[in-house]
Amino acid sequence: MMNLKYITIAAVLIFTFFGCASEIKKITYDVQGVNYTIKIPKGYKWLEYSTIEENMVELSYSDSSCIYLGSSDMTPNKKNIKSLNDSIYSLRFQNKPLAEDVNKTIGDNVIKMRTDTLDISGQDTEGLLWRDIIIGNICVGYKGVKDSNKQLFDRAVKSLSY
Repeated sequence: MMNLKYITIAAVLIFTFFGCASEIKKITYDVQGVNYTIKIPKGYKWLEYSTIEENMVELSYSDSSCIYLGSSDMTPNKKNIKSLNDSIYSLRFQNKPLAEDVNKTIGDNVIKMRTDTLDISGQDTEGLLWRDIIIGNICVGYKGVKDSNKQLFDRAVKSLSY
């Protein structure tokens, strides 16, 4: 009788593990000549945007939430970042070469330089969560996420690799 109990528990754990694992999909996307991989929840619609110099993929879900990956200036979270305050917005969308030139010309660090990695998050006007992470010249993040899905989306953006 005891063995049956352990077998039942083991079976439930195995099915739970494989059921959760099958709900995640690994995708690869090229941003500025570099292939990035990210593990995201299944059930998305693939939307791709590009300009001459930049590109982004937005993976949208039926509840209007999305995960995105792309060039640093193509974030769908611009409005949310702007709502925080002008100094954070200016830092996030900083033209680093121009700021470096100004600091060099003046001979002092008049303009605060953005670090290589900047992680900004918040809540939009409807109470949904968003997050924007800039890493060098790319950004990854999400928007329109319910609090109950925050951990799932956080794990997705943290899974980014190249």
